[in-house]
Amino acid sequence: MADSLGVCLREVFFGQDVYEPYTPSERILSKHGSRRPTLRERSTGDGLETLIAANGGFINLSDFFNGKQPAEAETSSAKPTETALPTTESTSSEHETSSGASSEHGTSSGASPEHETSSEASSEDQTGTTGSPSQEPDGKSYTCKSEFIDFSQRDAMSKFSFVWCPQNAIQTENSVKWVLTQSCGTTMVYPWDFRQGRIEARIRIGAGSGVVTALLLLGPPPSDEIDFEWVGKDTTSVQTMYYYQAHRVVAMPLVFTVDQPNEQDLSTTFQNYAIELHEDKVEWFFNGKSIRVLQKENKYFPADATRARMGIWDGSQTSGWAGTVDWSQGQFTAEMQWFNFTPFC
Repeated sequence: MADSLGVCLREVFFGQDVYEPYTPSERILSKHGSRRPTLRERSTGDGLETLIAANGGFINLSDFFNGKQPAEAETSSAKPTETALPTTESTSSEHETSSGASSEHGTSSGASPEHETSSEASSEDQTGTTGSPSQEPDGKSYTCKSEFIDFSQRDAMSKFSFVWCPQNAIQTENSVKWVLTQSCGTTMVYPWDFRQGRIEARIRIGAGSGVVTALLLLGPPPSDEIDFEWVGKDTTSVQTMYYYQAHRVVAMPLVFTVDQPNEQDLSTTFQNYAIELHEDKVEWFFNGKSIRVLQKENKYFPADATRARMGIWDGSQTSGWAGTVDWSQGQFTAEMQWFNFTPFC
């Protein structure tokens, strides 16, 4: 179990990760009266829970900071920006692959022939009700092709690599359901990269102590990373964080809390979440509203977080951050209805 969690945390899903319990203070970000949920931002404490176990050993974040934590350039007061909902239209253009890509691993079987990579394509199709085991493409596979993937369509699962417990990703009539069991959660990877761009997904998070749902951008090791994460013990909040070369630049995540009673529980409602990576900033969106902006002001900027990953995992061994899963409560699930990938090129 510990090995599985370590792989999920460090090698498959997030890279190196450290958390601690927090006592938040809150401030309202948007006004009441909107049909969409209103959010509150919570700033968290400064301390660190420095050690967690992972597959490759223990991770000590204090070795990186050593009392010299880089400053984060934030624009929390930026005006929310309304963005259009995704459409099924997509534009085609040239695709390219990093020359450093290895030929040892095949691409996802869902890769379109329009995409070009240096990897050999798999001959199997990912069809049916569950994900099929598939190797994530090695190296970077850049594309300028936008793609909107609706999980009410039967070919939706074929668009992804399933690199962690594919049997726990189950396609329903209108979604892909992620299942967390005592054995494992699941990780899906959209197998194409952009230099700058936007990912967006419509997600219902998993509820329950220890249950973690995530949507993120991740680069190759040492990994830059940009995250949305939800801990199931708090189903009214979403957490945002980022990493530079596998190290968290700011010790604690920024937490945003829904403030509309009729839409407050993110585990029973689907909401839209988006991340934009620009040359000079990162921006997080909730239902089309900008909730956080990170400006590039020094080298500690996650410019190499270029590939989308998503899924559910057991956070029981994260020093209290996510809580502990009570397996007697039955099955834990999250869902995604659609995913939209938009390169800025």
